[in-house]
Amino acid sequence: MHESSHCDCGCCADAHFGALLNQTSRLIRRALDARINAEVSSELSGVRGMVLGDIVRAERQGRDVYQRDIEQWFNIRRSSVTAMLQGMEQDGFITRSAVAKDARLKRLIPTEKGRACHKQIEASIARFEDDLQSGIDPQQAAAARAVLEQTLRNAQHILQEENTNQERGNTNC
Repeated sequence: MHESSHCDCGCCADAHFGALLNQTSRLIRRALDARINAEVSSELSGVRGMVLGDIVRAERQGRDVYQRDIEQWFNIRRSSVTAMLQGMEQDGFITRSAVAKDARLKRLIPTEKGRACHKQIEASIARFEDDLQSGIDPQQAAAARAVLEQTLRNAQHILQEENTNQERGNTNC
């Protein structure tokens, strides 16, 4: 029970809701990366900018941020977060500092360069959000947000079920 606009691209996004969301998400990420790259720094992507923003905001609130926080907040795998944080550290946006209570933990701290770029990133993301929602009625935007939030909860539930099935050794093929 779905309506779709027909697409002659040969992809399944015109038939499957999840495929359309995936295609939309990837294009939004690419567009945000291009915007941040052009307006802020060629060393940053949209995701790196959002991660930096969360690190800066946490610092302002007096909260410590660790790699596992980034993994959870952005639902990104450990290896991907490790590579991203290493790049951000090499590019001078953050430092990682050992924690006295647990030497395995590294607190993420924005550098002066990171704090300076954060203001530009916030402005760039705000303009991007305005452009992204251009021409969308506020009621439609609210309805879309509700649908996306429920879809996110559904996907999280499916993932939990699949992880449970794998732990039990259930395989189908």
